[in-house]
Amino acid sequence: ETSCRSYRGTKLQIIIYVVTSLSLEAKMAGQKQESTEERPTHVSDPAMEFLLTEVLRWVEKSCQKQAKESDEESNIFAAEMAASKLERMGYSVGYRLCERLAQNKTFGAAAAGKDPAQAVAASQLEAVKFLCKEFWMEVFRKQIDKLQTNHRGVFVLKDMDLRWLTRLPPNQESARVAAIQMLAFPCGLVRGALANLGIPAVVSCDFLADGTNMSACSFNIKIK
Repeated sequence: ETSCRSYRGTKLQIIIYVVTSLSLEAKMAGQKQESTEERPTHVSDPAMEFLLTEVLRWVEKSCQKQAKESDEESNIFAAEMAASKLERMGYSVGYRLCERLAQNKTFGAAAAGKDPAQAVAASQLEAVKFLCKEFWMEVFRKQIDKLQTNHRGVFVLKDMDLRWLTRLPPNQESARVAAIQMLAFPCGLVRGALANLGIPAVVSCDFLADGTNMSACSFNIKIK
């Protein structure tokens, strides 16, 4: 009876050892497969919109504390400070993102041998086209709908359906104010990307449909 119990105990230990070994092997194989698979590099639109909303709320609160007063003039000043801070955040993100996307790009190579002014204009146009296509595709999963320029350092980028503003309700003043504040971030993205390419510029934004469609907007670039 003692030997039978010993045999059963030994058999149970063997089973436990085999099962544990198999589970460890399966776990290691799963981890190896996960490490070799391509992991997602983007987040969902609602998550990004929620993040932008929370960042905007945090920036507004911090700027209101700095204003220290609650009159109308102080509130306007706090709103301007919040937009400026959000624009600087966008600038930092755009600068670093362009560093990664344009590391193997050369702008102005096709303008070699041309008049210096024409070469500069051609290089700027190539850089802006890069923003309209590859940069915009990386951020918004689509290209700019329309690009206009006067060939003298002014560019207008029109997006008829900016993803971050599609859920804002039309014909509401509060939604319009929120859209104006949130647009400071993509303005900073564009300015930062251009700065990384060696092109200092001033970037502003306008609505294409006055109050009826918040997501239709244009980015106006004035190269310094």
